[in-house]
Amino acid sequence: MKNYKSLTMSNSEYRDHVGVANSDLLLIERSASDYIWSRNAPIDESKTAAFDFGTALHTALLEPEKFNDQVVIYSQTKTRETKAFQDFLAEHGEESKIILLESEYDKLRFTVDGAKYHPAVNRLLTCKSDKESSIFVNDKDRNIIRKIRPDLDYCEHGKLLLADAKSTDKISDWREDARWKNPLFTRNYAHTAAYYMDTGSIYYGEQINEYTFVVIQKHIEIGRYPVAAITITREELNGLGAFDQMNYNLDKYATCLHSNDWDEVERFPLFGGFGEITIEDV
Repeated sequence: MKNYKSLTMSNSEYRDHVGVANSDLLLIERSASDYIWSRNAPIDESKTAAFDFGTALHTALLEPEKFNDQVVIYSQTKTRETKAFQDFLAEHGEESKIILLESEYDKLRFTVDGAKYHPAVNRLLTCKSDKESSIFVNDKDRNIIRKIRPDLDYCEHGKLLLADAKSTDKISDWREDARWKNPLFTRNYAHTAAYYMDTGSIYYGEQINEYTFVVIQKHIEIGRYPVAAITITREELNGLGAFDQMNYNLDKYATCLHSNDWDEVERFPLFGGFGEITIEDV
């Protein structure tokens, strides 16, 4: 397959397209069996969430022209527990649209409007970039296809930079130096940044050395929904071991793919808790 990039591919088409995505690698790291399960297990469509504030916010920020086609506003009740809302959900849920209550839409509108007043965030959202592009590359060393879908890609518009929009419970967590609290580690976003930078570098033939997160807080704070633009560099990710983690997962995926052996059980974490096993224990 030739390396290529699509500006029109939908997210569902991207997910179905051949190639290993960042989320696949994180499943592979946990268990190769989990990856196969995630691809093949049947989905109970009646239990999938019609309300996805993060996706609605993502669309409003990056692709506002698509918002009305993808989001439905329901204004007849104030909660999701009413029979009227459940009937509406049953009627419109199969349309693959996000359904928001009017109060949820008001929150989203305040969040998006407020983001425009943060100079760095506004610059990242408004300067020229490819939004929701799908990139596919050959990893010739491993004989596999890799794929990424950056929210914001500035590489063909004057700056070697990729960016991702993330909603979060607390922006303050992103500023913590404790690994157990910072989403860079708790949500494996360091791995995300490393994989996107590395795969993007293969596609563009130039080394991408920066990755930026546009972070939007979902909860109000002093009447506003805080936002931030936080950048991490290739050198910093190297120091954190993100590229080592990424390469380990890529190697593991390639081995499983070429052998067609995905049967793997998980192991308990053995650090700090089990103690040493003695003859008496056995």
